Order: sequence, then structure tokens, then C-alpha cells
Amino acid sequence: MDDLSKISSESDNKDDSSAVIPDDAFLVLEGVKVVPLAQAIINIGRRFENHIVIDDPRISRFHAQLRAVDGRFELFDMDSTGGTYINGMRISKSILYPGDEISLAGFTMVYRQHDAPPRTDLRETSPLRSV
Repeated sequence: MDDLSKISSESDNKDDSSAVIPDDAFLVLEGVKVVPLAQAIINIGRRFENHIVIDDPRISRFHAQLRAVDGRFELFDMDSTGGTYINGMRISKSILYPGDEISLAGFTMVYRQHDAPPRTDLRETSPLRSV
């Protein structure tokens, strides 16, 4: 079984009840190409079997994977050689938010989504009050 088959079969065995695909989500590759994200699982890498093929020697054959979970996309690094980064921080797994800059071993993409749900990782703050 090759790497992509293993990835796909592992994903297929999970409960798909949470695989709600975010509306109007897309990636902007290198500031030029727009790629709509319309599937629950999207494989990214250099091999032609991937959903998003990036012909760049810095990219691993099976570099990263996007998974729709509870109406959001999560980005997973698939043990790539060059690493997967979001906003400059290396990740193994992370939720994507509109405007996030993704770097796959130096190849840049920006995640975009119209009418995205609010971020859950930011605390609401109010202006400082004088004492």
C-alpha cells in the first residue's frame, strides 16, 4: 500500500459526521493561483496522486493534508522533509483561519474563506480603564 492509499484509507475509517466542508474556502498559491477547497480531505504534495500538486523540489511527495472538521479546515503535516508552517510557526496540526499564511518548505499559500466563523482561540478584550 503506498503512502497516499494509507492516508486515504485512514481518513476513510474515521466517522465523517464532523466533515462539514467550509463554505467558500480557497487557497491562493504563491499569490497567483486560486484553488477552491470543495472536498472533505485534500492531499497536497509533489506527486500527481495529490489533489493539489505542487511541482517544486522543496515539497515532499505527500507533504500536507487538509481535513474538514466541524465546518473548519485543519492542516496536517504528513512528516514532510521541509516542514509545514502557519504564520511562521512550524506545525504538525493546526486549524486554519482566513488570512493564515501557509508555507510548505518555503512555498507560500494563503487560506481564505468568505463569511468564516469567528476565531475561538482569541480572547475578547476591552480598553484599559484608568484607576
